[in-house]
This record gives sequence, C-alpha cells and structure tokens, in this order.
Amino acid sequence: MFQAKLMVWFTIIVFVIFGGLFVASPSVMFERVTDAEITSASGRIDISAMYGGLSIAIGVILAKLVLKHDTLRMAVLAATWVAGLMAITRGLAIVVVQNPNETMWLYFSTEVVFTIWGILILRKLRSRRFYFK
Repeated sequence: MFQAKLMVWFTIIVFVIFGGLFVASPSVMFERVTDAEITSASGRIDISAMYGGLSIAIGVILAKLVLKHDTLRMAVLAATWVAGLMAITRGLAIVVVQNPNETMWLYFSTEVVFTIWGILILRKLRSRRFYFK
C-alpha cells in the first residue's frame, strides 16, 4: 500500500512540476528538452498547453485517484499505463529517428523504471485482500 501511494505521488510531483515549468517558460523548457527552438507565438502557446496543461492535468487526475482507498489501484494502473506508453512511444522514436539527446535517455529510462515498478505494485495489490477500508 505504501509503495503504491509512493509511486503515484512521485508521478504526480514529476508531472505537476514538469507541466508548471512548461507553462511558466515554454521556450526555455522546450529548448532544454528537445534541443530545438520554438519559432512562433502559436508554437509557444501550443507547447504551453500540451506539455504544460496536459502534464498538470495528469497530475491532478492521479492525485484525485490516489487520495481515496477505493481508487488506489486505478491510480497505480493509470500511472503505469502513462509511463509504459510513454516508454514505448519514446523507445520507438529513438530507434526510428536515432541520435537522441541525454534528456531523452533520462526520460526513457525513468519511464521504463516506473512502468516496471507499477507492474510489480499491481501484482502485489491484486494478490492482497483488503478487509478494512
């Protein structure tokens, strides 16, 4: 139970901070993450909304789920799916596009670790019986 909450809260913190940084400074964050520049105002707006708003929304949704005992398993499942699908798509892009920067490798390895951690937690939660709420 503790590990489940810990994993989800780590995920929440990462998404909210990441999203907040993209809302506050989309150009700087985009350049840091991708080694590319945003060249238009619409680009900054879209990056702020997609990287910022979407990341914060994921954090808020996970927080809503992890706060209730009844939805803890769903919170772990959602965090695991998010990390897993990000790892799969990033991994495919690394193979196809090649030459990723260090940030991409950091993100990919973190996503893989959180996916494995989530799967292990889900296996434990499935085998447990919760008699008290």
